[in-house]
Amino acid sequence: MNTRLMKRSISILTFLIITFCLKGITVQAQSPETGLDWMPIPAEYELTNEKFRINKNVSLSIDGPKNSRLEKYATRFMRRLDQRTGSFFEQGFVGYDEFPTPNPNVVLTYDKVEEVKLGMEESYNLVISGDKVQLQSATDIGLMRGLETILQMIQIDDSGYYLTGGKVDDQPRFAWRGLMIDVSRHFQPIDVIKRNIDGMAAVKMNILHLHLVDDQGFRVESKVYPQLHEKASDGDYFTQEEIKYIIQYAEDRGIRVVPEFDVPGHATSWLTAFPELSSAPETVTIERRSGIFDPTLDPTNEKTYEVLDGLFTEMSQLFPDEYFHIGGDENEGHHWDANKKIQAFMKKKGFHSNHELQTYFNKRLLTILKRNGKQMMGWDEILHPDLPKETVIHSWQGVEALLQSAKEGRKTVLSNGYYIDLLHPAKDHYLMDPLPADCGLTDEQKKNVLGGETTMWSELVTPLTIDTRIWPRTAAIAERLWSPGHITDVKSMYNRMGVIALQLEEHGLTHFRNREVIMRNLSGGWNIEPVRSLADVASPLQGYHRNPKGEYYRTYSPFTLFADVCIADPPNALKLKDLVDQYLEEPNTETEKSLHDLFDEWQNNHSKFESISKQSPILKEMLPMSENLSKIGEAGKTALNKNSFSSQGDQLEWYQSTLEMLENAKEQSGRTELAIIKDMIRFIKSQMAIIPADKATGKVKVDGNLGDWGDATWGQFTPLLHDSWSDPCKYAIQWDKKNLYLAFDVENSNLQSEKSKRDEVGLHMDDGVEFLIDTQSNQSDTWENDDIAYHVNVKNAIIDDRGLTESGEYNNSWNGSAVTAVKVEGTINNSQDTDKGYQVEIAISWKELGVKPQEGLTMGIDLCVNDRDDDSKEYRYFDYMNLNVFHKPSGFAKLLLID
Repeated sequence: MNTRLMKRSISILTFLIITFCLKGITVQAQSPETGLDWMPIPAEYELTNEKFRINKNVSLSIDGPKNSRLEKYATRFMRRLDQRTGSFFEQGFVGYDEFPTPNPNVVLTYDKVEEVKLGMEESYNLVISGDKVQLQSATDIGLMRGLETILQMIQIDDSGYYLTGGKVDDQPRFAWRGLMIDVSRHFQPIDVIKRNIDGMAAVKMNILHLHLVDDQGFRVESKVYPQLHEKASDGDYFTQEEIKYIIQYAEDRGIRVVPEFDVPGHATSWLTAFPELSSAPETVTIERRSGIFDPTLDPTNEKTYEVLDGLFTEMSQLFPDEYFHIGGDENEGHHWDANKKIQAFMKKKGFHSNHELQTYFNKRLLTILKRNGKQMMGWDEILHPDLPKETVIHSWQGVEALLQSAKEGRKTVLSNGYYIDLLHPAKDHYLMDPLPADCGLTDEQKKNVLGGETTMWSELVTPLTIDTRIWPRTAAIAERLWSPGHITDVKSMYNRMGVIALQLEEHGLTHFRNREVIMRNLSGGWNIEPVRSLADVASPLQGYHRNPKGEYYRTYSPFTLFADVCIADPPNALKLKDLVDQYLEEPNTETEKSLHDLFDEWQNNHSKFESISKQSPILKEMLPMSENLSKIGEAGKTALNKNSFSSQGDQLEWYQSTLEMLENAKEQSGRTELAIIKDMIRFIKSQMAIIPADKATGKVKVDGNLGDWGDATWGQFTPLLHDSWSDPCKYAIQWDKKNLYLAFDVENSNLQSEKSKRDEVGLHMDDGVEFLIDTQSNQSDTWENDDIAYHVNVKNAIIDDRGLTESGEYNNSWNGSAVTAVKVEGTINNSQDTDKGYQVEIAISWKELGVKPQEGLTMGIDLCVNDRDDDSKEYRYFDYMNLNVFHKPSGFAKLLLID
């Protein structure tokens, strides 16, 4: 069977939409793997039909060494369990002599009190029967992880709350499962840190990385050099007593605290306090913008090492963890290049690059930290052959540094793909694996990959908004780092993440609540529904587009705007995707009604939003987006009533104007963009897609040059199913009495072709175009005799596939006589060059198609571009209809012949 034409089910993205809309309705979503809302999913489990009932008689005891840390954690567990179920437990506290528990039915057993360090034992075994819960681990930390699993096993039936029976054997996949919080650019006070530590513990993360120093502030008290926090913090910093409190608070939850003092770049705050350490003579003050700045520590000045020695020694005593992060990123070395003394020093030492000079600097720091019993860690810019292998490489720019470090025998941690400040959807982070199956590392080298770390850079977040950026997406990353690598079901992830998001509120996290706080600020009152309706389909600009070059916002700018309400996974955008997936898979009245209700809400929201904006001018910049949403809602309702047009011409005119409207609606407003455009295009196309074929005014020469296509109607489509693939395809179709002509102009930055003749997968390893024609336009679900597929690759090899054999099997014996020509703008199979793409022209005789051309004739058609993935080497395609499958009724547009 030709794999292009295999019918595959569409993955349906189900999500707790009502939960995320905060409408006050709780929906119990469950993982299809377990029936439970675990996050992370345990390594091994076996469930039974037994039910451990939760009532006031639940009591807990600990069998193991005396340990106040575990007693406090278990007491908090009991309070959380009681608060979730309202059971009024008789037992108030967990202890030994002070609070004896006769006949306990929740028993915790362990052997030793674990040191909170890298590689600590976190595995546990859990057995739940109808009358007892038994949790066992070698360490108290393992018990803490198991208690969180129990809290995620609460179920409800007609008799009340219960825990699902079964056995769980669980351990983490990676030892390093971290969250980095940048407290420098926007200071995050101790309450923010505490509630996020609790959130981390709930999803079994074990490292809090504090980015304490950057251009915008030095955020920890130094008693050795008090000028650092006095002159370079605006008064916002942690005292040493507060740091000790944070460390203890984290340790009580089995979480390490790793400090970062960024050097030699990002040094404005350092140089505000110590201008004599600068590589340039200019005076600096604390930076109020975001970005990469020139002020850099002077690596040739011995006082630089004197100050760093004194400070790092002090901080090594304050932070007990064995790892100490020196940053080392984004040093462009401009001030080093301009400093004659530094250039003379480099010449004397034989250094040929700033990278070598920074390696010299890093080796000096390594000596200081080793003397203080620390392991040095830095961002991947510090990677250099001369850097001792004991230094841990923190990979943020790409997986290349991670793989190189692991192969060289260096320990390494991945953050590339986990930059939650860039506001990519959770699925992007979830599918990023520190050790994918095709990583190319040996088993021994894989041991060097310690794990991963989520990074919350704070250029655009304040204590009011930071939780909405960290949670709940970080829970998905926590699962990636704890659970087995084969667990990758995005649909399941979103289901469970929605439930965990609600549970995280019990720790005081504000990822739901503070969105409403900002909405009330925007609307100037209690009526926030029109703002919510718009925010629930919009996302902040991703990447660094919200604050290009760090110029749009300052550290003191307002972060209470519409963009600060919007989140990376807007709930009604997810709802639309889910509904469109369902509708394309199997249309039904229930799904149609849900779509209609959603479209109706959008259409009617603009007048309400406009009314609020008159009393709240802060919202006026969002009026264009609000109006676009109304137009989209109206278009969706029209598309649902697809038989309302009196003629094909009217349908074509409406369709073309609607696609143009959707393209225009991509324009950002208030540093946000509508997140529903892709799925609205999919839906509109599935309902109304109609492509004109103009009658040729002259002779069409099939030569690949497209020179005689100037009068044709050109269209364009881009991938919607592959977020990382954005190369567009322009196309045009013409006809005359003899032939049907197609032209493609495809952008492609890396042309590849490996096959020159057909094999078991056709030409699918080759870049090229493909199109299917349903000549009778009967939109059959199966591959019929009137259906034809053409595939032309960049080497101008063509395959024609027609229909089925008489026995109903796929027919690969027929090959037509279409005329093709390809012109390549680049060099095929040369990964070192930058290709522009290719053009294709095709002429197919009407005799071959088996139909007679005439104005008004319609046929089914789907256009497609094939491309081999540069990394995975797998075949990918995107088609005009933007579906996961070919050859469904929804997979064909109407091709309309126009004279």
